[in-house]
Amino acid sequence: MSVFALCLMFVCPVLLLLVALRYLRLHNLKMTAMFVLLAVAVGAVGGITGYGEMENSAKHSTESNYARDQRENQTRRYEQALEILVHLDFNHPDREKSEEAVRLLQDFADKDLASQLEGSCPDAQMLLAYAEAMNQVALYRGHMTNKDVAADRKLLSIVQDMPEGYQGRLSEKILPFQRLIVAMCKEAEHETRLDKENAQKHAANLSQGKYGGIHPGDSETKIAAAMGQPSRVNVTNGEGAELKQYVFNHNGKSVYVYTRDGVVTDVSM
Repeated sequence: MSVFALCLMFVCPVLLLLVALRYLRLHNLKMTAMFVLLAVAVGAVGGITGYGEMENSAKHSTESNYARDQRENQTRRYEQALEILVHLDFNHPDREKSEEAVRLLQDFADKDLASQLEGSCPDAQMLLAYAEAMNQVALYRGHMTNKDVAADRKLLSIVQDMPEGYQGRLSEKILPFQRLIVAMCKEAEHETRLDKENAQKHAANLSQGKYGGIHPGDSETKIAAAMGQPSRVNVTNGEGAELKQYVFNHNGKSVYVYTRDGVVTDVSM
């Protein structure tokens, strides 16, 4: 409670009552009553002021304690998530652990909170992004291919938003991870172009009869004359048709001729 409130509650009323006592000795009842009422009023104002100050002080103390508890809780969650991320492995990702790391760091998606706790929880937003990226990787259970990366829009978005040349917490894990995802995406694009080119070449070779002179639509009886005897023939029945795969070994390469009910449907190497 402030000195001002204490004066209003005690000092001022006492002084006013002393004045009232003086008037009482002079038998001036009117002035005596006025100073008594004034003492009571001033004391009441002091009491209200003091109560308000104590209430504000208690509220401020409660808010400070709550903020401190929140800070300690967030710092503890940050350290737990950091411990998980240290041990996450790209080749053997743990989905449960990565989800836990995301949950622990989720509040740091709030930029204001991340800024307030930067001193005790540095690079929290970057660690959250890394946890979310590893959580995406964990979906593939250690079997993520280049094409999986290229098709995973969420993963690419997270990685592309990461700053280049990051030097904060876990940079020794995050930077190689970031470069690997970018490289796998580029390799997938390269593989897609090659697949398209190979498909075009295969279609051209097939139409020109470059596989032993066999074309789609030829009778199965022409295969042996054009290709020789096969190493083996795999026969299956499905959808009401007899499907065959003729396997030939020419100059160390395998050539496959496919038929459906006695008609050639495809030739591949």
